[in-house]
Amino acid sequence: NVITYSLADDFIKELASFIEANIIGQGKDLSKLAVVFGGARPRLFLQKELSGRIKKPFLPPKFFSMDEFVEAVLLRRGHYTKISDLEACFTIYRLAEKLAPDVLEGRRTFAKFLPWAREILAFIEQLDLEYVEAKPLTDIQHHAAIGYDVPESINILLTRIVSLRQAFHEVLRDKRAYTRGFMYFLAAASIKDEGFPEFDDIFFCNFFYLHKTEEMLLESLYDRKKAFLFFQGDDREWSVLARASKWLGVAIRPKTVKVPEYELSIQSGFDLHSQVCYAREALKSIEDPEKTVIVLPDPESIVPLLSESAAFMGGPFNISMGYPVSRSSLYSLFEGLFAAQETKKPGAYYSKDYLRLLSHPLIKNLTLAHDAGVTRILIHKVEEALAGSGGASLGGSLFVGLGDIANEGLIYEAALAMTGHMDVRINTQDLKDILSFLHKFLFTDWEGVGTMGDFSVCLKKFLDVLLEKSFLDKYPLNLKIAEKIYAIAEEFGKASFKDELFGKDDIFNVFKNKLDTEMVNFSGSPLAGLQVLGLFETRSLNFENVIVLDANESVLPKLKIHEPLIPRDVSLSLGLNRLEKEEEIQHYQFIRLLSGARRAHLFYQDNDNKEKSRFIEKLMWEKQKAAGTLEADTIPRAGFMVKVAPKEIEVPKKPHIMDFLASYRYSASSVNTYLHCPLRFYYQYVLGLKEKDTLFDGPEAVDVGIFIHSLLEEGFRKFVGRRPVIDDRFREYFMGLFEDKFEQEFKKKMSSDAFLVKEAMDMRLAGFLKFEAGQEIERIESVEKVYEDKITLNGRSFRFKAKIDRIDRLLDNSLLIIDYKTGASDVMPASAERVLAAGTSRQAIKDAVKSFQLPVYYYLVRQEEKDAKINAALYNIRNLEKNLFFKDEEDDKERQDAMTVFLNSLGALFAEIMDPGVPFIADQEDSRYCQNCPFFYLCR
Repeated sequence: NVITYSLADDFIKELASFIEANIIGQGKDLSKLAVVFGGARPRLFLQKELSGRIKKPFLPPKFFSMDEFVEAVLLRRGHYTKISDLEACFTIYRLAEKLAPDVLEGRRTFAKFLPWAREILAFIEQLDLEYVEAKPLTDIQHHAAIGYDVPESINILLTRIVSLRQAFHEVLRDKRAYTRGFMYFLAAASIKDEGFPEFDDIFFCNFFYLHKTEEMLLESLYDRKKAFLFFQGDDREWSVLARASKWLGVAIRPKTVKVPEYELSIQSGFDLHSQVCYAREALKSIEDPEKTVIVLPDPESIVPLLSESAAFMGGPFNISMGYPVSRSSLYSLFEGLFAAQETKKPGAYYSKDYLRLLSHPLIKNLTLAHDAGVTRILIHKVEEALAGSGGASLGGSLFVGLGDIANEGLIYEAALAMTGHMDVRINTQDLKDILSFLHKFLFTDWEGVGTMGDFSVCLKKFLDVLLEKSFLDKYPLNLKIAEKIYAIAEEFGKASFKDELFGKDDIFNVFKNKLDTEMVNFSGSPLAGLQVLGLFETRSLNFENVIVLDANESVLPKLKIHEPLIPRDVSLSLGLNRLEKEEEIQHYQFIRLLSGARRAHLFYQDNDNKEKSRFIEKLMWEKQKAAGTLEADTIPRAGFMVKVAPKEIEVPKKPHIMDFLASYRYSASSVNTYLHCPLRFYYQYVLGLKEKDTLFDGPEAVDVGIFIHSLLEEGFRKFVGRRPVIDDRFREYFMGLFEDKFEQEFKKKMSSDAFLVKEAMDMRLAGFLKFEAGQEIERIESVEKVYEDKITLNGRSFRFKAKIDRIDRLLDNSLLIIDYKTGASDVMPASAERVLAAGTSRQAIKDAVKSFQLPVYYYLVRQEEKDAKINAALYNIRNLEKNLFFKDEEDDKERQDAMTVFLNSLGALFAEIMDPGVPFIADQEDSRYCQNCPFFYLCR
């Protein structure tokens, strides 16, 4: 009753032949045959094969997966129900409270204990599956009392493991409930009393590793001549089969050995997507997709694979793998919802978490009025109000009350103005109702959650709204995820602990922990189209073409190297040597799949973080041994001929643009922008585009600069017209002003590390005041004074405007124009001689002049102060240096001659600006300048 086939045999066809010859051919009733596979998929392929041979209607065998068969054995003893994973973990939590309270130290709440509960449950499941009885566990308890080399809490747990397991079994018996392990444990104990009279024979098909309970089941039926056992492989090559051979007392070896004859291709990619591109090319060469399987050990590869191959494959895909719920938009929505509750203060929510939740695609596209556009506009205006646009009082606040937001009239005014352009009839009250609904739906409804029952009710209502009013139903996978979450809500609502009080954070963490382990399945027909399977879904199946992705270490084989709770020594002493067996199990399934193929394509990632699987190394070693050489075959590595270049954007200067350029009032900043990139000048000054202010981003260097400029203007204005006196009194005034402005204007825009920025500013400003006290200044002439005039260039006059930070009258009666700088370096023009020698092209001017700020400032001040000796300087607040435009020893004539050179360069630049034949183009020379440009992506 033991039949063994070669790994290269088509197992389904061989099994069908055996059934045809020994059941159908002998005139036996096919419906009185039970066929048990490791999973559900092979039964469909066997039914199809039998149907093709019988060619008429027939009553098929009774098919079981192993779990279904064991459940059938258990249910012969009466009614049992499967206990949920969460219910089982809570049961262990309660038992630990009673029997091993020391184990709960530091993890008193269920949410904190849940990871431990899962590990304890998994350990008990292993004990049950391997039918480990009390005696060896008692020995473990004695050793733990002395102490394993593990944390004390784990030793305490091990001293209680027998009582915990017994108590857990008693609870299950009382409830007539079972876990998977306990189901096998009970079935193994009772199988000797079960005869299965409804079946003449029971075929156990293509099993490899068997738990002790499975061995007991099969051995009992085999000894009674009720079971036929079908294997693939040779017990001399696989230790797992050797173990089965030993308890059966029969050699597990095929009568005829069929040598695998498949073409093997191994290729490496540098990342996931390069692998997928290789797989796409392999698929293009395959004529019959229905004889093809793609094996994905890692589910993260599914979406990239479908994106690359679905378009040209045409036919259906059957994807048996689960897709992680944690990678869905619904999951990220719950993350945002829980974060908002976790970071809230009494009566106020953290602004960033509030906005992140409102801005989630599923929320901002809710149809709560005439269309989803109204919701988007309203949320956008709320975001603008919190960012400070339009003078809203909430601007920049770190925490905001829902009532304060609802009462901000500017939000509704701005939203009404925008909806008016959409020809949507809506009024202020409608907008208030929408915002009120959002606040209740997303925030206040969740504030009162205190039990799993409360959470279940809230969760169902939340999903109901999403299904009714969002675009959730437009994506089938989202619907499956929603269905899964409804099931979790139902589980929470029916849990025995649904009315127990929990902390809100604990409830959220339990739910999130549950979602982290959940998968949803794609729709498809197992018998049609290209098969996309996990490695274990290929058990007993054969395909002509096999494509394996992610053949990397840690993925293939995927092993749990570290047991976080139970010491490995303990597991080994109990006979739970799953790690070594798990590698052999996965290697067997891998080799079995390849052996039955005609063509096999293996792809793996080769980079600093990943290396090829040991399974590939073994294949290469076998190939080297067969060839009698250690020279390794060269494995092709993916490469793409990619040239990333900006789009060649040219914006012509049409007449209306020329009119704009002629009448525009220029500044040094706008001229410098054109100098470094004409296309940026077009976007920023001609079109008036700018980056959107967002509360999600902390203050950047430019914000610090604006703050410092504002502080210095206000602080030094009192010295206009007189000599600055930097004494203790002024220092106290100035630093007090800094404190007030920081609190009012800057701190509310910053995160918890605001004090570090403040400390840095405080240090820089203290150094600045000390430096200022040593300066020889007669008086301060002006701060933040605006100068406007025209500059004649090439016979045409252009309007210019400048706002100069400060002008000092020095002791020699000369004027010093000061421009504050807060960055690490300043951009000073080269000398007039170098500018003159450089030439008059924009590139040459950019390299030599670099910035027209000081020349423009000098020119505009000179028009008002014609008789004064003038110089200009960049004053760096960080390193306390003044970089002078002219040397002190240069006289007025030398300075005027130099200004003539700079104005000629400015004229040459304006000749290009006003040339209609020269379009606005991107200057790509400085990659750092491009990367920091707000219009970077408009050029790509």
